[in-house]
Amino acid sequence: MPATALPTQCPTALKEWATVLEAMSRGEQLVLIRKGGLIEPGSGFELITNSVVFYPTFEHQAVNYVRPQFRGYFDDAVKQRASEGQVRIALCGLAISLTSSRDPEIIERLSAHHIYNREFLTQRLKWHPETPLTIVLVRAFRLRAPITLPVSPIYAGCKSWVQLDAPIALDGAQPVLTDEQFAQRAHEIAPLLA
Repeated sequence: MPATALPTQCPTALKEWATVLEAMSRGEQLVLIRKGGLIEPGSGFELITNSVVFYPTFEHQAVNYVRPQFRGYFDDAVKQRASEGQVRIALCGLAISLTSSRDPEIIERLSAHHIYNREFLTQRLKWHPETPLTIVLVRAFRLRAPITLPVSPIYAGCKSWVQLDAPIALDGAQPVLTDEQFAQRAHEIAPLLA
């Protein structure tokens, strides 16, 4: 059962496209659609914890995989990018539910809750087709103030998870959507995953 409240601190970061995190910070994206990093062991993406801070990445990010109305979020993410050798962390989240699927129709039905275009989703489904996509419903929170960290060599590489050198305090983090707004959107998403 996922947690319903943030812990006081979090030592674990989930790498995600900076453009997606920009969309999450605006309440535009509530689901993460993952398959796992290139250098990760196992059979695809695994949710190792329900509470995370989000580590924005520009690695493998392609604006042409985002629907046109959301492509400006890439420019916004670039403007907020930390200087070379640093990472700016401004968002954390709670995983509320998790579903695995190879069905392209489920992904299409979720289009109101993510910014990816059909080309991206098709490409994701075709890459290691035996591995299902993992769809995670996430409640996003803005940290009280963004935190800039030095990029440690252990953070590098095409992997989903990073154990930070020190935990990040989550006290004072504010939800992107109100309880009512999130409950309504989660209610809309639930039947789309069936």
